[in-house]
Amino acid sequence: MKLWSRGLGRTEVSMDFRYYKVVKDPETGNVCIVGAMRDPVNWEFRVMMEPEDIGGFAKMFFNWAMLWLVAANAFRYIVYLFKRKQYVEEGEPIEEKVFRAYNTMMRRGRPSATQPAKEGSKRCLNTM
Repeated sequence: MKLWSRGLGRTEVSMDFRYYKVVKDPETGNVCIVGAMRDPVNWEFRVMMEPEDIGGFAKMFFNWAMLWLVAANAFRYIVYLFKRKQYVEEGEPIEEKVFRAYNTMMRRGRPSATQPAKEGSKRCLNTM
């Protein structure tokens, strides 16, 4: 998927949903999509989907252009199922890294190199 916005100027960001994780927030029941964009930037992101988003998401998914794209490329999902282990990234789980970064930025603080990382809430970390 390619993402462009006016704020990016002439930059188009590539998103590969095969590498992203979907996790449930145990406190609210909302769903988080977490991951990292790698090309041409290296940005972690978190998208929080709430119940109010379901109508718009369904509208986007259930239109003829999207349905045709899915039907014409359904075989790619089967190929993905056989190769899905190659899309698991090594190292720290992405959901923990993204949640820690989100928590740090939203508290307007920066992590210090001399301070160990604090244990954060487990909110939005439980895998569905």
